[in-house]
Amino acid sequence: MAKRTTTKPASPTAPSSSAYDLKQIREIVGLMAENNLTYFHSEQPGAKLELRRGSDLETVKELLQSMPMTSGAPMAYAAAPAPVAAAAVAPAPAAAASAPAPAAASAAMGPTINSPMVGTFYRSTAPGEKPMVNIGDSVDENTNVCIIEAMKVMNEIKAEMRGTIARVLVEDGKPVQYGQPLFELKA
Repeated sequence: MAKRTTTKPASPTAPSSSAYDLKQIREIVGLMAENNLTYFHSEQPGAKLELRRGSDLETVKELLQSMPMTSGAPMAYAAAPAPVAAAAVAPAPAAAASAPAPAAASAAMGPTINSPMVGTFYRSTAPGEKPMVNIGDSVDENTNVCIIEAMKVMNEIKAEMRGTIARVLVEDGKPVQYGQPLFELKA
């Protein structure tokens, strides 16, 4: 769990048009990184500061889908819709005979719960414990679905959407990448 950290407001001698100087902002960013915080918001008379670490996953997905695909495509799981479309338009004769089945499965996927960070995926809170969610379980925005260990910190991951778990896409104890789908949902 992240620590709460407060910073002192800008000195009264600071100009009113800039209540935060670059040094303070850098300190706040450093504290956010140190405490694994992704969002910071502060308001002072005449100034408002809002900082976010990481990327908005939906924006990243949209950007990846709009990019032309090359042989060195970014991450296959992030850009899955483009290869599916290409496979449907011009499948390779013999080599792709086994490829359409996974591509079709990818196309049939429902919404997914994606990893917000790089780390190790765990389905339960401790070894030998029951998984946090199973196939068929209903989840909502506040349901903890798994843990991702990053830098020896256990981060509980919330579903952040409503649905029913249709598939678990990652094996317990395996490494995951940022944005990698962890669970498939039925809406």
